[in-house]
Amino acid sequence: ELEQERNMGNGHDVNNGDGEGQYGETVTADATYTFEADTEIMAEINQEGLVQVDEAGGIQAFVAETIAIDGDAVGIIKSDAEVETEEKKKYTKYFCGAVVVIVVVIIAVAVPVTLKVAKGRQRTIVREITNDPTQVPSDMPSDVPSSMPSSVRFTEIVRKLTYLSGDALKVQGSPQYRAAMWMADDDPIKNIGSRGTGLDLDDNGFEQRYVMALFYYAMDGNLWKENSGWLGEDSVCEWFGVKGSSDGCLTGCVVKSDNMGDYDKVCRIAMGKENNLFGQLPSELSTLTEMRWFEIQRDYVFGTIPKSIGTSWTKVHTILLGDNFLYGGFPETFENNNILGTIFIDQNKFNSTFPNVVATMKNLEWLDAAENQFSGTMPPTITDLKSLRILNVNNNSMTGYLPDSWDENNLIEDFEVEDNNFKGKLPPSLAKARFLKDFRASRNQLSGEIPEEYYEWENLEELYLDGNDMVGELPQSAVPFYSGLQELSIHSNGFSG
Repeated sequence: ELEQERNMGNGHDVNNGDGEGQYGETVTADATYTFEADTEIMAEINQEGLVQVDEAGGIQAFVAETIAIDGDAVGIIKSDAEVETEEKKKYTKYFCGAVVVIVVVIIAVAVPVTLKVAKGRQRTIVREITNDPTQVPSDMPSDVPSSMPSSVRFTEIVRKLTYLSGDALKVQGSPQYRAAMWMADDDPIKNIGSRGTGLDLDDNGFEQRYVMALFYYAMDGNLWKENSGWLGEDSVCEWFGVKGSSDGCLTGCVVKSDNMGDYDKVCRIAMGKENNLFGQLPSELSTLTEMRWFEIQRDYVFGTIPKSIGTSWTKVHTILLGDNFLYGGFPETFENNNILGTIFIDQNKFNSTFPNVVATMKNLEWLDAAENQFSGTMPPTITDLKSLRILNVNNNSMTGYLPDSWDENNLIEDFEVEDNNFKGKLPPSLAKARFLKDFRASRNQLSGEIPEEYYEWENLEELYLDGNDMVGELPQSAVPFYSGLQELSIHSNGFSG
């Protein structure tokens, strides 16, 4: 077959014009012949490039197992193996390029933001940046967010809540914006009137539900260890931290049987300890005017305590915010709050002067402000708080003298002022506090002797005075002071005897 095709190429029966071939077929100048060469014969041919045709039309050499003759020219058709090899190389190059692009995109898109916090704690958050930042900040927010849902309902919600949240409702991604969007499009609570979902804007519970949703978004609710019920179809009174019983709030919300307060309003938010809340307290919490109990401890709440809650939370008796990252001061707006009984603001970053406002809270029983950066003096009028049982300001930067106007009506049991800069002598009147069990004043700049009046304490169990500049002798005979004493630390002073 190869010889026959070669004969045809040598001009025996094939020409460049229209004619008749050896086998009777019609041959035209545009005809193309393709045939398979014998591989053994092709192995003897070792010439590269196109197959050349001489003047007589003969084929000089072959370089491929398959060739095509097109008129007066011959072109190479590569073998399947060669084609497959080239295709593999091409796709390998594309694959490697794609891998490089993917790696670069991953590195650029995933931006880790680490918030390092004190006491060895660290929180790492990964935020995904979906678009490159613009070179110049965009225009101020319009009256309605540019990417807001097209629903009329969302527009009406923004208009209704502007008095409460202001322009924050127009900032895409803000907790206020997200809460409003949820109220407009995703709230699953059943609406009996419309037979749909979502509360009517004039519903008594509309604003409260918005504020609770806002609290969820402001505190990274999707990352809480426990968030059952939140943003669900039930009333907010059934959500975790609301549902339950606290002093003055037996069911999480005020009920008709309470015979006091606004029916069906939230009266407690008790998120417990280490529930992984992270964020700033929104000022809109002030609208929860029936609040009695508020608790977020050992979490990642930062920023300041909104002043507005001091004005509106007139019924609150317990605020527990210990072991967070709050700074600033305790709001003076709580002045003369005669309901507040327990305040835990210990182990935060408060850096103001000591909040004198606490001395106006006539029914305050427990104040724990330890391990902050409070400065200034302790108000002398704090002794007017006859119900105060526990006062702890350990490990701050307070100065001045300890208050010295205690009397028999003071119920103080635990008085702790360690690791400050208090100076002067111990207050003799403290001896009149007959219920005192624990007095700690170590590592200050206190001087003088232990007042003899202290030796008449009958209930004292723990006394810590080490690390001061005190002098004198302790009593050498039996006195009531020793009767119940269990712990005594007076080292690093100038005591004698």
